[in-house]
Amino acid sequence: MDCDRGNGKSKKKEREEKGSTMMLLLLYICALSMGIAYGAHVPLVPVFAREVLNATYTEVGMVGMANYIPYAFFPFIVGLLLDRFNKGAMLLSGVSMALASIAMLSLARSILDLALIRAFSGIAHAFFWPSAEAMISMSTRIDESSNSPDRNNSSSGNNDRDKSSNSSSSNSSSNSNSSSGSLGSVRSISRFTMAWVFGYMVGPLIGSSLFHLGYLQLFIYSSTMIIPALACSIIIILLSKHKGYSSDGIKGEEDRRSRSSDSKGRVDLTLISIVKGKIMFIAMIMYYSASFAILLSIVPSYMKDNGVDEQLIGMLFFIFGIARMLTLLAIQLFARYEHISILIASGAIASSMLIMHTAPTPPSFGIALLALGFAFSIYFPITLTMLTRYVPSKMIGSMVGLYETIFGIGWTLGPITSGIVADVFSIDAPYLAMFLIGVVMIPIYTMLRLKDGTITK
Repeated sequence: MDCDRGNGKSKKKEREEKGSTMMLLLLYICALSMGIAYGAHVPLVPVFAREVLNATYTEVGMVGMANYIPYAFFPFIVGLLLDRFNKGAMLLSGVSMALASIAMLSLARSILDLALIRAFSGIAHAFFWPSAEAMISMSTRIDESSNSPDRNNSSSGNNDRDKSSNSSSSNSSSNSNSSSGSLGSVRSISRFTMAWVFGYMVGPLIGSSLFHLGYLQLFIYSSTMIIPALACSIIIILLSKHKGYSSDGIKGEEDRRSRSSDSKGRVDLTLISIVKGKIMFIAMIMYYSASFAILLSIVPSYMKDNGVDEQLIGMLFFIFGIARMLTLLAIQLFARYEHISILIASGAIASSMLIMHTAPTPPSFGIALLALGFAFSIYFPITLTMLTRYVPSKMIGSMVGLYETIFGIGWTLGPITSGIVADVFSIDAPYLAMFLIGVVMIPIYTMLRLKDGTITK
């Protein structure tokens, strides 16, 4: 009887692992498809605004802000919904809105039109990224629980062994389990990001090759590149309803009948208590996201004004993608020393901003984008893992939403502030300002980590 029960549990565990692996693969394909679509057109949107719509740098910044401002509050709302409803449906909503928003760019006839359409694109991102990240985090936990020593040794409870012995072995392995779990989460998130980055690396080359057809055709063709992501999102929803697959990573709390195993020994945590004492850490995330937004929304126009044509802009963003890919392949080396890696990445961001300020030439832009690609690929998987590491399963969606909201605040402030600074002072002034901000923040973060003794953790 016990043997049959054990075999049943083993088969169930195999199904869960199979479902988890399948879902991750589909998410990676989604990221690849979305990355290609966005890479094909996003670097040329600021150039479109400047050349076709005659936008000033402030207006280019406003368009960037319109794109990113939904990310300042929508992800948290989406995160709350993810803990209650089907994550696959939320993902499908984001993918569908992304396809529509790119196609609608062909209808833009004024700065206001472009800003509204980019705002809609921002809402699409606010649905897509938190949904995918929450499913990845849950899938990683499913894999960890299936390989947990505690689960594998659960049958020893039927024997008359000393319970203190079992407790001791469990405690001795907890630290190593936590460490391997963090690396597993970083690995899955980095693979997802790598798929997006590879698409975003290839996308600019496709966009450059389509540019001779005109902006209208470029936007239309870019939108059709999202169709594979749309198909994968639908398959993920169907998988969540398939009896043979685990749906813990897909379904929200409203879809589950029982969460008894998840509620045992749960610490009563709130989002406030989790982020308490991490103000400087949050500020570093915002510095990273503001730099990222400036790169995507302002730098292409800055390149164009310094004599870089559209084809070369696409090639430079291809170089940016290569740097991101290579960094993500080695992300586990950086994940072992999280705070040091954040400091290194921040230094790379500040240095690249100084390079773009002092020497706005194609070779210098190439070096700067290499440094930024390296930095951005370190920041995202490591900081997201740090914030979600000890969060209960029922709060994963909310915490991912909070992370993306923090990210969104930087994304919103970066473009509009740099656009205004460029118009008021000079077109290279925003990059000097970002360099100086980095120079101030890096020593402060270092001193705080030295003070609490976590600099090497």
